[in-house]
Amino acid sequence: MEYLSRLIEALHLAVYSYIKPAAPHRYSTRFRDLESIVFTVSSSLDVYSQAFTAGLDVGTGKETLYSVGIGRLFYNSLAKSYRKLGARAHQTLSLALIPFTLSVAYSLKQQSFASSFRKIFFTILGIDNSKDTSALVDGIRQFYGAGYTALLESGITFSKLATEKPSIGDILSALSSKARDIQYVLKRMDYIVEVGLEVGRVATESIELNDIAVRAFLKLARFECEKLSSVAELNQRVLYELDRELLREGVDLSYLITPLILTLILSNYLGRE
Repeated sequence: MEYLSRLIEALHLAVYSYIKPAAPHRYSTRFRDLESIVFTVSSSLDVYSQAFTAGLDVGTGKETLYSVGIGRLFYNSLAKSYRKLGARAHQTLSLALIPFTLSVAYSLKQQSFASSFRKIFFTILGIDNSKDTSALVDGIRQFYGAGYTALLESGITFSKLATEKPSIGDILSALSSKARDIQYVLKRMDYIVEVGLEVGRVATESIELNDIAVRAFLKLARFECEKLSSVAELNQRVLYELDRELLREGVDLSYLITPLILTLILSNYLGRE
């Protein structure tokens, strides 16, 4: 499946590309456990394949968003990552990739990929049927302890799923205090699409892929770190010094790996428009 190839390529570029200040990269002295990020995704590739097929079915009218079992997809991806890695699993990657993957597949069957992607992604976040939200919360409860603590602190319990009917977006938003990557994705998805479109255009000019990944990272980081907002040149010495400086200051931008993966995947599809 082409999508899974794109996902794996984006994953490796996002994690192992050249110096990304204060975030995981191949030369990092702080972020050494890069494999756990990769294994989190690779352990659930079959689930992402199912999510992609579900998106195609919704896009062609064979299924609806309420019949494809989005909650089950969330649950299974979290379960597989946890069984592979335990507490080392980056579960927020699974939480971002399920609605994202379904949205990509759906949008391939529509006239405008970008506008369709935005629309379906936020429509998924609005799903509030208890079957899907219960499966999502149960997956978080069993396989993402810190996330479940955040849900309880926000007042999202199983007893309230049927009565108050929080949406998938409400549940993911409740994780934001402990999951900055989810917060970024929910808040800045339009910007992720914008950067993905720009990256897609640049990629057609045959610029080195590692440079493309670092450029995309710097664009995503502009709202998160003032010292990176004005970096224009990909000078490795400058990036290395910035990396050391930010790490000394305790800055951690590792959460940007998730939106970077999404951006790099999108660039393959937005670059065609």
